[in-house]
Amino acid sequence: MRSTSLRTGAEFRRAFLEGTSAAGKYVVVHAVPNGLQRIRTGFPVGKRMGSAVRRNRIRRLLREAVRTSQAIPRSGYDIVIVPRQAVSDRDVNVQAVLDDLDRVIARMGLREGTGD
Repeated sequence: MRSTSLRTGAEFRRAFLEGTSAAGKYVVVHAVPNGLQRIRTGFPVGKRMGSAVRRNRIRRLLREAVRTSQAIPRSGYDIVIVPRQAVSDRDVNVQAVLDDLDRVIARMGLREGTGD
């Protein structure tokens, strides 16, 4: 299932202010129920992470981890995944980020269909 993106600042702020969050080694996840039949994801990668090439690589890495994750609910949430500085290392691969993302999502207790 393809997720749609969070696009406006208000959508990101809602996830940061009203949602729950948990942190891992590579990512910090903020999630808030959205009442929709799909998830919407956002990946804010700031300039401190490096050049545009590196920031885009980090976004691709995070998108792939979300796409392949079995722990992420498939509906009902807005999810913002903020990369930590450790992701910008060149030797970090998708599997390491995926494992960390799955642990964080499991710790948050998100389940499919629990969004209001």
